[in-house]
Amino acid sequence: MNEKMENPEVEKDIQPETPVDPEPQPEPAAEEETEGTVAEWKAALELAVKQRDEYLDSLRRSQADFQNFRRRNQTARSDGYEDGAREVVTAMLPVIDNLERAVDAAAKAGDENSPLLEGVKMTLKSLLDAGARFGLEVLPAEGCEFDPAIHHAVMRESTDDPGKVLEVFQKGYKVKDRVIRYAMVKVSVE
Repeated sequence: MNEKMENPEVEKDIQPETPVDPEPQPEPAAEEETEGTVAEWKAALELAVKQRDEYLDSLRRSQADFQNFRRRNQTARSDGYEDGAREVVTAMLPVIDNLERAVDAAAKAGDENSPLLEGVKMTLKSLLDAGARFGLEVLPAEGCEFDPAIHHAVMRESTDDPGKVLEVFQKGYKVKDRVIRYAMVKVSVE
């Protein structure tokens, strides 16, 4: 006994551990828990369905917005290309006018067979062909009915046949369906 008293800590260490039984859980009433659980599940299901519908609606709106963006972007890109083509052709018009004047001046001077005139004609033709690839067309003018949508009347002359274009001072051009320069003309009036 003396040994036990001299070393009380040893006695504590030696004591065997007793297994602790977990406290038994009381079984809940089956009907109360089932009803509560079913009501909770129904509420959770309704919430999930509501969220699903909101996400689906949001996804559909996002897809529609993206399709609209894509369509606007494609339209803007094609419009930009067409505007650029019109600007290029518009910049070429003074060169075309000058080459036509050179051909007319050579024809009036009687140099119709000169190699220089042939070179100018070939340059004019290749320039007109390049413009045609972009949709360049000459507007009808001389001998046609006057049309204010494509003609710009700068002079008038009294004749028996009013409303006709008598003379063209500067050719008019269009690219595809848009007029880029109106034809400057003399128009017959009564």
